[in-house]
Amino acid sequence: MPDGIVQIVQRLTPGGLEVLAIDLSLRLGGENVIFSLELTEAEMTRRWPLLGTLPLRITGFGKPAGLHPGLILKLARELKAAAPRAVLTHHVGPMLYGGLAARLAGVPVIAHVEHDVWHYASRSDRWIARLVGLLARPQVVAVSEAVAAAMRKLMPWSRISVIRNAVDTARFAPAGKAEARSRLGLPLDRAIVGAAGRLEEVKGQDVLLRALALLPGVLLVLAGDGSQAEAFQALAVDLDIAERVMFLGYRSDMEVVYPAFDVVALPSRAEGLPLSVLEAQACDIPVVASDVGSVREGLAPGASRLVPAGDAPALASALADLLAHPPAVGPRGFITEQFSWERMVAAYRRLLTP
Repeated sequence: MPDGIVQIVQRLTPGGLEVLAIDLSLRLGGENVIFSLELTEAEMTRRWPLLGTLPLRITGFGKPAGLHPGLILKLARELKAAAPRAVLTHHVGPMLYGGLAARLAGVPVIAHVEHDVWHYASRSDRWIARLVGLLARPQVVAVSEAVAAAMRKLMPWSRISVIRNAVDTARFAPAGKAEARSRLGLPLDRAIVGAAGRLEEVKGQDVLLRALALLPGVLLVLAGDGSQAEAFQALAVDLDIAERVMFLGYRSDMEVVYPAFDVVALPSRAEGLPLSVLEAQACDIPVVASDVGSVREGLAPGASRLVPAGDAPALASALADLLAHPPAVGPRGFITEQFSWERMVAAYRRLLTP
């Protein structure tokens, strides 16, 4: 596959990073493949049935927990046999295994995408980044200016560029609210807040549930699944708001879900530049989001709002204000101008061409 690229992720399960990797694989042209350090192909497809419907090549290496230096040699053999023009790693684990393997295999272009930097509070992650930066010398892509600034301090000898995440504005576009709500069985005469993301502590849906308790009459729809699903459902019962919360589970068709909402909330405690806020705004739905990571770079000025992370009253106040006073100009124009797929794919194509 001399014309193709190999992307390496930790595990190919539903998430923004993984969606980006899939879209790049499908859009860049050539014969491309995604390596997943953890899980097998069968396990990935079982956890994410969408994978079985796409013209996508994936290889799973079934890595167990812990450090496994032998995997570097195994990856190097696979890369040498595949002979791609470039390797693109996502997140710190794949940078360690994939970056060193790509250097051993003599891959012409080695690049790493950094989606967020909050995990570099860990000394081990900082050590890995510096080690791989010195040994593999990957070109580093930051998804935002904030991430780039942090990576320049962490890996000062590396070439660092910014390529922002993007959204398919043809797929994620404004649509009729009545039809969207009818499809989900939601009432047309109620204010509805939506949120999309893994149901995990870091994503802060518990904060959003506490904010909802301060918003009488408002409905909340949570799209996503995760290890905290039962805990969040129990919290909704404890807060006496269970009848106003709908748990949709994982959805691969968010383009038909976002239009049902009046506002989308992102209550995360830590983030990079999340696709969900870009997707929602592309559908012309305003967003109230935690001021963490690079989120502020992805919010339309004047249409969407920032609040302190973990502050349920502030989140409730901002949601109430947007519900009562929708923006005069929606956020879609900002997204189509700043976060187009055409611009992002062109930038990655230049980066990954020897």
